[in-house]
Amino acid sequence: MKLHRSGEPDNRRVGGLAFDALVEEHWEAVYRLVYHLSSNVHDAQDLAQETFLKAMAARASFKPGTNLRAWLLRIASNTFLDLRRRKKTARATPMELEPPVEHPDAAAGNETMQLVASAIRQLDDTQRTVFLLRTQEDLSFREIADVLKTSEETARWHMMQARRKLMKQLDGKV
Repeated sequence: MKLHRSGEPDNRRVGGLAFDALVEEHWEAVYRLVYHLSSNVHDAQDLAQETFLKAMAARASFKPGTNLRAWLLRIASNTFLDLRRRKKTARATPMELEPPVEHPDAAAGNETMQLVASAIRQLDDTQRTVFLLRTQEDLSFREIADVLKTSEETARWHMMQARRKLMKQLDGKV
């Protein structure tokens, strides 16, 4: 265990990583998940920051030897769901002022990507989370089940449902 200058244990570490190293190593995965869940750059930035702050506050709950990234992604998905509940309670509709982001190298497939992204946004929160954790973060179904606090079979079922809905929505369009 690393000691602080005072000789006390350094409690600013999670999974053996200092806070800045934790953020540096896992920011992209956390941000990518919350961005795809929220579909909003500003919310995603806030959610990612809040995720790391919550992780530091709950660092004692992390079990060494388990998947740190999966633990962080669970915090991130719960943080998103908390935001969703708060927005529903407030009954406020966010202004859609996000300018479309154009990527020059993706111009040819831009329409297809927009169709796919739109179809993914139409999945319910759980299905979208499972789909993104599996396809974007390459987590196993066991890790996804840990993130969502469910069984591996349930995670697989949600993935199957997400695929079915996406195939139905995209049938003949792609």
